[in-house]
Amino acid sequence: MTIGNRIMIIGSPGSGKSTFARRLAEITSIPLIHLDRTYWNAGWIETPKEQFYAWQRKIVQGDTWIIDGNYGSSMDIRLSKADTVINFELSRWTCIMGYFKRLITNVGQSRPDMGEGCPERLDFEFIKYIWKFPKNIAGKNRDRIGQCERLNVITFKSRKEANSFLEKISQSFRD
Repeated sequence: MTIGNRIMIIGSPGSGKSTFARRLAEITSIPLIHLDRTYWNAGWIETPKEQFYAWQRKIVQGDTWIIDGNYGSSMDIRLSKADTVINFELSRWTCIMGYFKRLITNVGQSRPDMGEGCPERLDFEFIKYIWKFPKNIAGKNRDRIGQCERLNVITFKSRKEANSFLEKISQSFRD
């Protein structure tokens, strides 16, 4: 089983992208980059878009990377260099429950995949974003990655599929 060396991980918030990305990085020893860590500054202040784009243009020049995060406005930067896209298309209920689990586990503290000074908090607008993600974003993501014929595209419809994939990759790296 091959995975590639320049891997994008996209999908709805709460789908398990970041957890999957950490596990994949541990198995493969490919450097992991969480877009949220750079985009969000202390106090939930956004990095200026041009600065964020320039940073991405630089990091995608590397030979190996796993990049976790959507950020549709800059997705083409990553797609231009990626060889593999892992797309999480889990149900909205699964993602909402994932968000609540993440909230309960990390309330008041910054997650490892988030910028420092950005404590987890209940955000009703974010819940609406997650709920609407399958209708508003997922199809656009599929269309964009579908236009890149050279890509190895892996889509997960459940966490069980993602975990099974990680087990297979882990086995192939041990062999």
